Amino acid sequence: MFGLIVRALASRRAPSITLFLLTVLSAGAAAAAPQYIAASTRDLASASAQAAPVADRAVFMRRGIDTRDLRPDTVSQAEQEVSAAIGLPALSVHGTWMVNGSVVRGRDSNTMLLVHRSGFCAEVVLDGTCPSRPGEIAVNEATARLLGVKAGDRLRYAPGYEQRPLTVSAVYRIADPYSDYWAAARLVDASRAQPAPLLTTPETIVAAQPQTTTLVVDAVAGGDLFARTAPLAVRDHVIDAGRQLGQRGFEPETPLRVLAVNIYNSQLDIVYAVPISLVELLAFCWIALFLAVRHGALERHRDIGLLKLRGAGRARMLTLTLGQSALPMLAGGLVGLAAVLPLRAGTGIGGMSATTTDLLSVAAATVTVVGAILAAAIAERRALSAPVGLLMRAVPPRHVGWRYGAVDGVLVILALAGAYEAWSYASRAPVAGTTQQSTWLALLAPALLAFALGVVLARVVVPVAARVGRRALRAGRLGVAFTATELARRPAVPRLTALLTAAVTLFCVAVTTSDTTTRSGAERAANEIGADQVLLVTAPSRGALLAATRAVDQQGRFAMAVVASEDAGVLAVDATRLATVARWRGEYGGADAAAVAARLRPEAPAPLTVSGERLTLTAAAPRGSATVKATLGAAGVAVVTVDFGRVSGARADYSRPAEGCAAGCRLVSFEIVGKGAVRPVAEPPATQPPDAAPTVEPEYPAPDAVLFSALRGADGGVDQATFADRSRWRTAVGAGPAPAAVSVTPQGLVITPGRPVDSDPYVFVDDSPERLPAIAAGVRGAEFAASDPHVLAFPGIAVPISVAGAARAVPRVGRDAVLIDLETADLMGGDLGGGESLQVWATDAAPADLAERLADHGVTVFGSGTIAARAESYSRQAPPSTIRFQLLAAAVMVLLSAGALGVIVAVERRPRGGELASLRHQGLTARTARRAMFGGYLMVATVALVAGVLTALPARTILAAPLSAFPDRWDVLPAPPAVRPGPLLLAAVAAALVFALVVALASGRPRRDGGESA
Repeated sequence: MFGLIVRALASRRAPSITLFLLTVLSAGAAAAAPQYIAASTRDLASASAQAAPVADRAVFMRRGIDTRDLRPDTVSQAEQEVSAAIGLPALSVHGTWMVNGSVVRGRDSNTMLLVHRSGFCAEVVLDGTCPSRPGEIAVNEATARLLGVKAGDRLRYAPGYEQRPLTVSAVYRIADPYSDYWAAARLVDASRAQPAPLLTTPETIVAAQPQTTTLVVDAVAGGDLFARTAPLAVRDHVIDAGRQLGQRGFEPETPLRVLAVNIYNSQLDIVYAVPISLVELLAFCWIALFLAVRHGALERHRDIGLLKLRGAGRARMLTLTLGQSALPMLAGGLVGLAAVLPLRAGTGIGGMSATTTDLLSVAAATVTVVGAILAAAIAERRALSAPVGLLMRAVPPRHVGWRYGAVDGVLVILALAGAYEAWSYASRAPVAGTTQQSTWLALLAPALLAFALGVVLARVVVPVAARVGRRALRAGRLGVAFTATELARRPAVPRLTALLTAAVTLFCVAVTTSDTTTRSGAERAANEIGADQVLLVTAPSRGALLAATRAVDQQGRFAMAVVASEDAGVLAVDATRLATVARWRGEYGGADAAAVAARLRPEAPAPLTVSGERLTLTAAAPRGSATVKATLGAAGVAVVTVDFGRVSGARADYSRPAEGCAAGCRLVSFEIVGKGAVRPVAEPPATQPPDAAPTVEPEYPAPDAVLFSALRGADGGVDQATFADRSRWRTAVGAGPAPAAVSVTPQGLVITPGRPVDSDPYVFVDDSPERLPAIAAGVRGAEFAASDPHVLAFPGIAVPISVAGAARAVPRVGRDAVLIDLETADLMGGDLGGGESLQVWATDAAPADLAERLADHGVTVFGSGTIAARAESYSRQAPPSTIRFQLLAAAVMVLLSAGALGVIVAVERRPRGGELASLRHQGLTARTARRAMFGGYLMVATVALVAGVLTALPARTILAAPLSAFPDRWDVLPAPPAVRPGPLLLAAVAAALVFALVVALASGRPRRDGGESA
């Protein structure tokens, strides 16, 4: 029996090989699904952990410590407790012990934290020795300048009412402020609004005997944590640790638990969606194999009829017929499984072992093959039960039973239900903090729609083809008549049309969905990064960052200085380079970036500059006296302060050194603090009436006043005419203490400060507009329209703005944000400070040594990000991962349908060739015969191709996509179009080429007489 089956397969090699290849594809794709789920969920966990900021992948345990509990081993013991309680590998645990107090200098004091953080000596660059003994501290560079101390100096620290002497053992600079170590410590204020802490030993804190201290232990997970431990296991560890440590007095903060749950939910999206594509693929596989076997059985009808005439039993006939399909399918299943197993992915979601994943692959391949054999058995059943007379007919019957109509009706009903579910899901507003799960029916909606429209089309094709054939025959168009008649009389045409239509539809949907998802990830990455690459930097000031960037890129072709304040929703950019560096979109305020930049930079007067190692101020005090300090800015230097001392009496020159201004400085402001009180001058007695009562000359504090006439250096400076120009001087912008009174005389600028305790002593050079132009995005525009608009341009610096345009979003800082010009805002701020996040945006054309060039100008690069890297990270999330498998499954469906088409064409090749040969002898032309030979099923493929493309449009647009492009349903920018002509055309062309190639190969080379070639 087995030998007979093998000989039968050898005699019909083409259908047998086709069945083998179709099963290889189906079983291989099914076996790959569990491996793909395991690999993609593990990759998703790793990508999510690597992309998450430190604040999201850490656990913080906080506890207050009283004086009676102060011990030198407090930090190390707490670290051990937290590490043991969490019990997870790959955690970096550090403790931070903080004291809130003040550095006292005479009558002045500065609030600063006294901090011990384990391992800090390895994370800073020291000028001196790291504190190791009680009473030693390390002072930050900026704090050292503020306090005027260096290594070896002493200062006094007051953690309460008592002051403690401390010795500065080193001046430190943080090696990498963006590292996990400092990000988890939450001690670094990038904006420099708060002074950096004093770093010390735990013994120093114990010796200071503060009333209360705060201990925070942070445990930060590495990017590979979830590759070793399942997300739910991480969640359980964190919950148990919080419960244990809470009983010991710790207050837990567990963002790592939230991250683990979010990762698990995203993994579930893959586990939920990939089987949908697998179910579609298996159903398609079995239908395609059913059609292939059903029409391949036509060649065996005569054999079965002869066996029945000879009295063969039903079991023997079933073995002979089914064996010719089962053997290629079994072999194909084994080959498909063998091709996948070398690609083993290992462990999967929830800690599923590699063995379990492999067993699932074997089970999926087994189900595929068993289902295929069952489909073949069903296909053979009709032939086995048919009478001998019907089996011996050359032309198969066209009658179809009621079951086919019932199946078609069920498909249409399910398609309508799925369409409603998908539309309902897509139109549902997301709920903050929740993850929406779609139903299986909604996810199956495109496939159901494809099959439903396919069966509807199949019922239309036959009668339409018959009518076209009759009309063509009456018109004498034999080629069209033969082609249309073949479509009308072949029983395979309706089911094949439905199958090909569904395959083309799902393939077009998969290609366009993949294109949309890829573009969505790229557009989100471009919005969140802002330029091709972004460097995270530190610089002495905003002005120093601007100067360094412009010095490195003098033509403004590839680099732009940026200060981003994501918390405040403000992006300050060097607008002169906005159009050439930023990845601009029309949603950012207009399609023309250069026009937007022009609106952000109104014309401003030239800055007042002076150069020289010493500066001379010509000033007088018409009333009283006042101390005067000048603040200047120089490239590469945060701030230059020149203290001219007390100005009193008549006009005189006050000369002081100005370190850093030899190459030139920009005058920013004067600080005037009054000190004296004067007696008002009474009128001369002669002017009083003779009978007037004598006047009493009261004594009361009167405001001091200072007259500025000139500021000179070796070159440049401010002359008397400029001092006498009132338009060049202003007081602080925004709300705050009462400003000084400013007036001018021909002799210069007169400044009358208020009381030192409750007034603003600063007067600024007015080289900026009255209001800062800004592009307002989101609700910020409405907020500004309803009030006197001010924006926190930089930490602690509120400036008035004028809305110069509206936008949907602002790059980097997102929705409900403001875009301003960095240089203009820096001039209006006048503090020469930093910002929340100093950055340099660059294009791909930037030189490879850009970081080194910036370092030569005092700007240090600590980190970087690129649009490409961010987009690649998004491509590893759940939606793109599931869509990639959907695309693979859809491609296999096209090949399966093409295989079914090839089997049907090959089976009908011999009888069709005989018919055409007979017609050739009766006078049919060779051209008409060739058209009839190739045109019939090519027309079927063409109709299915057009119908599939048209069906894909509502599947992608009306039904939308139940699976969002992002797990958090990000919608800062509008979603890309669901269908682009290019990808849709590419999918259609690819499917058309496959179908045409299969028809050409299966049809064979026709002889001149119209028959088939040998």
